[in-house]
Formats: sequence, structure tokens, C-alpha cells
Amino acid sequence: MLSRQMSMKSLNRILFLLPLCLVVGCSPIPGKYLRDAEPGVTLTSLQNTSNYYQDKLVILGGTIVEEEMRDGRLWLHVVNRPLDRDYRPQLPPSPNDPEGGFYWVVVGNRTNFPDSYRYWGDMIVVGRVAVLAPGKEPVLKMVYVRGRGSQAAHDGSWEDLVDANYLLSTPAGVIDDMGRR
Repeated sequence: MLSRQMSMKSLNRILFLLPLCLVVGCSPIPGKYLRDAEPGVTLTSLQNTSNYYQDKLVILGGTIVEEEMRDGRLWLHVVNRPLDRDYRPQLPPSPNDPEGGFYWVVVGNRTNFPDSYRYWGDMIVVGRVAVLAPGKEPVLKMVYVRGRGSQAAHDGSWEDLVDANYLLSTPAGVIDDMGRR
């Protein structure tokens, strides 16, 4: 009898928490990026109307296929994985689908960037559209990423917390305590 009461209490808790989780949401992307990003962007739309998306925030899925260091920045060459409605990367419908193309992601500030990124099977990238690379491949400046590896220890996320609007600089003509400009 006591065991049955305990299982009923557990069941009631689960039935209460399940809708709560659905209402709160289980998005792998922080809400601020979901609000600010251009809705419904695909790799094809980026390639076809790159001028429209320049400097705008977009969300794409992908898998890293290559990495390069250029000018002290990490460049990741990514094969696109279209996102489903829950922002989970998926394989394109067919091997020849245009959504199976490539794009570049630039990691400017590597502070706290997870070392496990080399083990990610897929990732969700939030980035600002920079330009088109040769071959009409979009280039994104990474703002946020969530990667998923084959083991939970490889999972990771990263956010570029440096906002260029708040970088301190010394205006010309300002003199410090030592009499220097």
C-alpha cells in the first residue's frame, strides 16, 4: 500500500513537471539570440541574398570539416546541417541538396573556447554574417555556439562576451597621470 502511494506521488510530480518543462522550453540556444536573430535563415538564402544579411545575426547548424588559423583567429570550415523547428541539426534531405553546402565560422576571441570542439559531431552556430568567401561560402563571426560530441564529456558551449560597443579606448588628447597621451 505504501509503495503504491509513493509511486502515485512520483507519477503526479512527473505529470506536473513535464508540462512545466514544455512551457519553459528546452531550447539549446539562449533566448536573447532567438529574439535577435533573423528568423528562418537557411544556407541557400544566405548565399543568394548575402547583401541583405550582412551584419545580421543568424542561426545555422553544422559539422566542422576543417580548421585554419588566420591572423590569430580560428576559422572553422563547416558543412551545413539544416536546423529543425527545435533547433537541432539534421542531415539534408539528399546528398545533392543545396542545404548541404559549406560556410566558414570565425572565432575571434578564443578565451574559454572549449578544447572539445574537435570532437563535436554537430553544432548550432549563432553568428553575424560578414561576407561571402570565394566560392560563395558565407562567413559568420561566431557569437555563440553549442556543440555536441559523441560523449557527454565532449559537449560544450561558448559565448563571445566581448561587445565592440563597450571596448574602452583613450580618445586623442587625453593625458594620463604620468603626462602621457
